[in-house]
Amino acid sequence: MLRDRSLFAIRSVPAEQVYPIRSSVLLDGDTSQCRFRGDDQDSTLHLAICDGDAIVAAATVCQEAFPGSPGDNAWRLRGVAVDPSMQRYGFGRMLIKLCFDHARKEGGRIVWCTARESARGFYEALGFASASPPFTLPTRGDVLFYEMHYVLPGEPVTDVE
Repeated sequence: MLRDRSLFAIRSVPAEQVYPIRSSVLLDGDTSQCRFRGDDQDSTLHLAICDGDAIVAAATVCQEAFPGSPGDNAWRLRGVAVDPSMQRYGFGRMLIKLCFDHARKEGGRIVWCTARESARGFYEALGFASASPPFTLPTRGDVLFYEMHYVLPGEPVTDVE
């Protein structure tokens, strides 16, 4: 049974605090790959949903060019992880919307991510579109991924195709 969501807190946290949930939810417990490119940029935002001191969900957004698109108005969503016992309560959706807000405030026009096949429908339900055929990563040959993007509301983006 889920506790009242008002008992959870959303916080901006240092990168190191999201590594454990990244490891357990996304990396099969592999702690050697928890650090992502962009984690230490000044403009990067790491958000966590906390149940007391425990982080039960996290997401990161950092400024990173969208592949094949010039310009510095793209932001990459990384490390979206929700503890399995807390999934399906809207925590991931809430974190992603807050990441959108951060990117928009920083002048972002597009948010993109590399989504696992198992999460593709989740991202599509939020308005993301797939920008590539499925592919595998050298470190995760057993999982299919999709490059997906979301155009933030505002002026039209003309440099993304």
